[in-house]
Amino acid sequence: MDKAIREMPKAELHRHIEGCVRTGTVLDIARRHGLKLPTFDEAELDRVYKLRSPGASLSGVLKMFELAQASFVSYEAVERITCEALEDAYKKENIRLLELRYSPDFMFRNNGLDWRKGQEIINSALVKFEKASNMVCGVIIIASRSYGMDSVLKTIDFAVDNKKTVIGFDLADNEAAYPSQLYRSAVKKLHKADIPLTVHSGEEGEYRQVEETITALFPRRIGHGVKAAEDPSGRTVELIKRAGITVETNPWSNYLTRAVASIEEHPLKKFIQAGLRCTIGADDPEILDTHLNKEYGLALEKMGLSAGDVKYTLKCAVEGSFLPADKRQQAARELSV
Repeated sequence: MDKAIREMPKAELHRHIEGCVRTGTVLDIARRHGLKLPTFDEAELDRVYKLRSPGASLSGVLKMFELAQASFVSYEAVERITCEALEDAYKKENIRLLELRYSPDFMFRNNGLDWRKGQEIINSALVKFEKASNMVCGVIIIASRSYGMDSVLKTIDFAVDNKKTVIGFDLADNEAAYPSQLYRSAVKKLHKADIPLTVHSGEEGEYRQVEETITALFPRRIGHGVKAAEDPSGRTVELIKRAGITVETNPWSNYLTRAVASIEEHPLKKFIQAGLRCTIGADDPEILDTHLNKEYGLALEKMGLSAGDVKYTLKCAVEGSFLPADKRQQAARELSV
């Protein structure tokens, strides 16, 4: 089964560039730029840098990203990290459709890098990789809720101004402290510009937050969404279905952030049985010590999915992708869906 999974062409709609920084790259950049690290022994750093068992909470897990965040210290580092993320996805996981996402305020704010130049470098890396491979890819811009409304508005303006190189927008970070209702007016600019919206919702808290996200923000996709399964009436799942929303599930991530008590209890199978459009993602492969091969293995061996279910998630990924139609068509051929 492991060999079959490795060789299977895959799709990924939910992957953060900030979560793709290799341990060796963190170490190399720190040495070059005189950055502080807990240790300069790669094996020891790997143990500190990666989360391999459930954290205290989502906010606690998010603190794990500080070493990765510090690595975006130059434009050269931005290019290197992006290229390595593409290379790992293609060569190690056989991904043929990849949507990467990042928060420019999170990535660039501490290092004084220009957002537009950073975006140009990231987009250029994607364009070059597409030409050299049979993988299609694009980038989603993230607004980090905890950075405040001014940051969210600035990030929305940035996405609209750079619409030619941006395929979508994501509202991420602490939903419990910064509920979706706060951004009802802000996202109207995205809808007017026809920039597709995905929202981190239902990763923590309760199922009512997913309802609020849908009715306040009208997203085309939801990241995680696991709390929707906890609505005893089933209305939240039905609302997702009626809205035609694609749920970007990230099983191992949800286990590590305690969104689910165990992998076996992840609701992906229930979502599929209820007729929801679902995809499988790795979220932050380096920091969470995962990859799509592992995620597919968990889905088949621990979560009760069939090979047909996995194929269905690939079809949902192609249909729910924010990429242009021609790229989705190429991906459909590569994935045989």
